[in-house]
Amino acid sequence: MKLLSILMAKIALIFGKILNRGSSLPGKVALKIDKKILSKLQYVCPIIAVTGSSGKGSTSNLIAEVLRDNNKTVCHNNSGSNLAWGITTSLIKNSTIFGKIKTDYIVLEIDERYAKTVFQDLKPDYLIITNITKDQPPRQYNVEIIYNEILMSIPSNTKIITNMDEPFLRKFALDLPNENIYYSITQNKYSYKSQIFENLNIYFCPKCHTFLEYDYYNFETLGKYNCPNCDFKYIEPSTTAYNLNLEDCSLVLNDKKVNIGGDMLYYAYNTLAAITTLQELKIEFSAIINSVNKLNISKSLNFKAYKKEFIPLSSKAENASTYNQSIFKVISDNRPKDIIIGWKEISRRYKHFDISWLYDIEFELLNNSTIGTFYACGIDKNNIKQRLILAGIKESQIITADSLLDIKEHIINSESEVIYGILNFDYIDPFTETFKEEESCK
Repeated sequence: MKLLSILMAKIALIFGKILNRGSSLPGKVALKIDKKILSKLQYVCPIIAVTGSSGKGSTSNLIAEVLRDNNKTVCHNNSGSNLAWGITTSLIKNSTIFGKIKTDYIVLEIDERYAKTVFQDLKPDYLIITNITKDQPPRQYNVEIIYNEILMSIPSNTKIITNMDEPFLRKFALDLPNENIYYSITQNKYSYKSQIFENLNIYFCPKCHTFLEYDYYNFETLGKYNCPNCDFKYIEPSTTAYNLNLEDCSLVLNDKKVNIGGDMLYYAYNTLAAITTLQELKIEFSAIINSVNKLNISKSLNFKAYKKEFIPLSSKAENASTYNQSIFKVISDNRPKDIIIGWKEISRRYKHFDISWLYDIEFELLNNSTIGTFYACGIDKNNIKQRLILAGIKESQIITADSLLDIKEHIINSESEVIYGILNFDYIDPFTETFKEEESCK
């Protein structure tokens, strides 16, 4: 069964290459023939797995690319297929006909709900958990369910790598005997002393459930914390970055300037997670930083047109935290501005039209005098409008439209200097295509 499973998957891979189509079909074929094929492959190299609500793709990509840049061969499911079929496809693609993996490292992005399936048969040496946040309510339900599913999937010898700044992730160290490795970003010019985000459910000590106290916040529940009732507190991690500079898209680690690849906080944490992991793999620190700085070149999506600056912010639908990061960036900009909020679709995975996540987003923070007009666009324009009204935004400030093209004239004639787009990824390219002047594309 093992040989047949691998053979048929490799034949499917050949046909996919001939047809110039990459897919998870070979993995589906292999698992159909032998559902335990993952346990029968020969893993003779370190296995690094990355999971979490968001950031797992960026983090795993950076780890794999740095390894390759240092002349290592890597098996990596970088096509975005992070379910069992895609992972199986990638592994068999990089194996011999007898199932021996031929690369120096295996780096896998794994959907947080599929970790329990994959880790039954494949035991990672390292597991990076980027975060666990409210995400995809119809599928994920709540953070405790996701936490427990990941918790129950982790093999006993796996080293867990998480963000010390997030107290919720410290639960893994409380519930499992596994070795835990942490990274952190110190207080910086974007940190704040008093919490501004209210729609969160993980403010409490994971040990005794007392309300946590903070010295400062980097964002939402990320920061330096302690419990006033027990001994649970922030402890110094193995990797600590400082001098975060989002304008320069950089931070400093061991006196080395590090490019983080973008001007949002999550770029910094994803980069730090990757560097921490690569250090654990005994890659030389200077080689890691040289590769990261070469690979993490910031590619700004911002552009100027019609005497305005256009700033698209990619915000993952059904994930309030990504929208909150975008809102935090918007309110940090004191220039006169308009805001576009919208998407083409909520999910490609299911037909639910759940919008409960809109009420976890802190739209209330957008009540300030620097914002002129709000544009609610796409299939949920009316739901977005009603949420903004509930947040205290005046109805007269809100314009609804079916598409970005419908509001183009409004935007061109706006008196605002800056146009922010708080958008799902499916509206990022249309945003640029709609508002970028033809001469600016040359």
